[in-house]
Amino acid sequence: MSVSHLLPDNQEPNLHILMIEDSPEDFALIMHELGKSGLRLSPRRVETEAELVTELQHQTPDVVFSDHACGAFDSFSALARVRSFLQDVPFILITGALGDELMVKSLDHGVDDWVSKDRLPELLPSVLRALRLGEEKHRMRRLELERDQLRAELAGLRQVQGLNHLVPVCASCKKIRNERNEWMTMENYFEHRHGLRLTHGLCVACVTNYYRSMGVLPPIDE
Repeated sequence: MSVSHLLPDNQEPNLHILMIEDSPEDFALIMHELGKSGLRLSPRRVETEAELVTELQHQTPDVVFSDHACGAFDSFSALARVRSFLQDVPFILITGALGDELMVKSLDHGVDDWVSKDRLPELLPSVLRALRLGEEKHRMRRLELERDQLRAELAGLRQVQGLNHLVPVCASCKKIRNERNEWMTMENYFEHRHGLRLTHGLCVACVTNYYRSMGVLPPIDE
C-alpha cells in the first residue's frame, strides 16, 4: 500500500535518495525495505567524499542516508559536507553499530534521525518524520529571512521618520543650521545627520531657463 499521501504537501512523489554506503548488498536491502511502502524511489549510492560532492552538485536529494563508517569517510564528515550544500535536507543515520554514545554524538552533530540496520521496518516512519522536519526547518528559515527583511525596512522607516522635525534653512543660500548653530550645505547636513547622500541634477524648468539664458531657446513672449 502506498504511503504517498503521508508525504509533506510540497514533497514530490518520486523520492530522490542519496546514500553513503560502501556495501552494495546493504544498500539493496535498505531500498527493498523502503520500496515496500509503495513510494517511487530514485536512489543513488556513493562511497567517497568526492562521489558525494559530485552527486550533490548534480541532483538535490530529498533525503540523505548514511552508514556511520564508510571506509575513511564517516557519517559526521558526510553530514558536514551535505550541510555545506543543503541546510535543511533530512540526514538519517542507518548503521549496524548504534550504541548510546553514537546516538548522543549524532544529536550533537545535527543528525535528524537514526535507524539500526537490524530494525529496517522503522526506516519508513523515520523518513516521513525527517521529511516533515525538513519542511518545517525550511519554513522557519524562510520566516527568519522575512523577519530580517522587515527589520531592515523598519530601520529605514525610522531613519526617514527622523526627518520629521523643523529644519532651519537659509532663505538666501539654502544652507541648513544644525543643533550647534553651524550652517551647513544641504548635502553635508543630510549626510552627517541621517547618512543620506544627495545626487544633483536639473529639473525641467531649470533646464529650460538655462537654455533660454544661453539664447538656445527663444524667450517667453510677454
